[in-house]
Amino acid sequence: MCGIAGVWHPVGDLDKNIRTMTGCIRHRGPDAEGHRVFPDAGLALGHRRLSIVDLSPTGAQPMHSAGGRYTIVFNGEIYNFKSLKRELEERGCRFRGTSDTEVMLAAFEEYGVVAAVPKFAGMFAFSLWDNATNEIGLARDRMGEKPLYYSQFGNTFAWASELKSLTTLPGFNDEINPVAVADVLERGYIRGTRTIYSHVAKLKPGALLRVSRSNGAFQLETHTYWSVSGIREERGHVTPTSRKEAADSLESLLLDVIADEMVADVPVGAFLSGGIDSSLVVALMQKVASKPVRTFTVGFEEASVDESAHAKRVATHLGTDHTEIRLSASDALDYVSRLPTIFDEPFADQSALPTLLICEGTRRHVTVALSGDGGDELFGGYSQYMSRDSIGEAIRRVPPFARKLVGAGVGFLPEAAWRAAVSGDTWAPNAKARVRNAMRMPGSATVHEGLLSNWADSAGVMAAPHGAAIRHREWDVSWPDTPTYQEAQMEYDMQTYLPDDIMFKVDRSAMSTSLETRSPLLDHRVVEFAVRQPLAHKISASTGKGLMRDVLSRYVPRDLWERPKQGFAIPLADWLRSDLRSWGESMLESTAALESWFQPDQVRKLWTAHQSGQNHADRLWRILIVLQWLKTRA
Repeated sequence: MCGIAGVWHPVGDLDKNIRTMTGCIRHRGPDAEGHRVFPDAGLALGHRRLSIVDLSPTGAQPMHSAGGRYTIVFNGEIYNFKSLKRELEERGCRFRGTSDTEVMLAAFEEYGVVAAVPKFAGMFAFSLWDNATNEIGLARDRMGEKPLYYSQFGNTFAWASELKSLTTLPGFNDEINPVAVADVLERGYIRGTRTIYSHVAKLKPGALLRVSRSNGAFQLETHTYWSVSGIREERGHVTPTSRKEAADSLESLLLDVIADEMVADVPVGAFLSGGIDSSLVVALMQKVASKPVRTFTVGFEEASVDESAHAKRVATHLGTDHTEIRLSASDALDYVSRLPTIFDEPFADQSALPTLLICEGTRRHVTVALSGDGGDELFGGYSQYMSRDSIGEAIRRVPPFARKLVGAGVGFLPEAAWRAAVSGDTWAPNAKARVRNAMRMPGSATVHEGLLSNWADSAGVMAAPHGAAIRHREWDVSWPDTPTYQEAQMEYDMQTYLPDDIMFKVDRSAMSTSLETRSPLLDHRVVEFAVRQPLAHKISASTGKGLMRDVLSRYVPRDLWERPKQGFAIPLADWLRSDLRSWGESMLESTAALESWFQPDQVRKLWTAHQSGQNHADRLWRILIVLQWLKTRA
């Protein structure tokens, strides 16, 4: 795992610029750094190295291809590089070292860039200078595990693993995007290709971006080399199997993938919550390993959110070398103060706090940790796939012309009638407002977003100019064309929530402590297997992750992991009334940030109601996180 950066402009001190860009992401690669300036092209590449495979100088970057055409800076791991290396050796290629980076370069020379990238199984973001065509190629892995940002301002085109690198460049345009602020209020993260800056974009997962320069202007051309929808469309050509046969295939596939992902020249461990996903990954790691696997979990003082006892029982059964790390409210305050620096933009997923803690604690013992991320989206683990589905489907069936009227009627339902209508679902204090908001949405994707958005009307709490921009925004989301609503939800979340929230959180949290994380369930071979399975193999009645449960039960008794899904939650409502209260009040002091971006009276009223015992923690947290980030820029 590493950090990369690049800048392309015809004037200025390229060497100074690239060293500054890589210097501020030293945490991504504390072991070494490398830079290469191409004066004639006005181009510079930079790299920070976290040594995982081939710790020798032959793995150093920037790295040049044997034929001299390509120069790469690469972040990530190619898990199938050994088999790909053998294939290339059979075609006459020769290698100096044992790194996956050298194999990538040989593949580019042998097959061409567009044909080579789909051959890579792994997580990656890279930039590749083509000396023959004077073009830069940027690429990101299929599921968005590794980040890559790019920006064009003035006569400069620049890219990097983290936003902080781009902000160091002279002339950088730091205009804030109000739609991104609304994203944070509604979902806790920034959606799609947007960032907090209007003039910076994220490269989409599964995409290649080719950048060329002609007559002083940059031309950008994007090519999608892989997509979940493309795999789903092939499902009809796959011969169906029984559920047992499918479970056998999943077990075999995961064993192969996990064996690949345990390859490293440094110590390897795993996160273990005691839930289905992490327990399955650890169980299969233990089967592959020759000694007890190192496992790590987070514990809380508050019993209502503490899963550490469950994790310990699974660890004991599997015989792992287990470590428990505890998070208190006072610890949380320290992590909260570091959020703007770690994430570079407002990010309000509460689970970032325990994620930061477990990454920091794990890094004291190992350099690589495997996780169970992706199981819910791939195999149907979230509650909305079972229960909230009925609400979304009901809204979809209401004719568009009647939705506003029906939505207004929801607001007049007595509380008891409302609870009965949603089968007792208490998924939000403002659930009625969210349903009314979803009723106003123009399509299935926005209905889904509306039901999940914590702020039913984010524009209403934002200052007037920004609120107007939000109300007139164009929705850039599309809804998958799947046989069932549940499958559409899962595919949509794979393309949005998974890369933009989960993987964003894991990458920044882990890399802030120089820890490499690997997610076997997000290997594209596992993803393709899951997408091609019939829904009945994943969800039956009100139970999800059927195939995963079948495989896990072969290794761990069901009574050790069969329980309601808890998630990586923290007792935020209580903490905002206790240890985090002073911090929250300091964010709500009368400042330019509060008054220029929000409706101060509304926000303070909500804060007072929360302190009196009502629960508005989720919505308040998102505003507080935005304010904290804004204040760091002052």
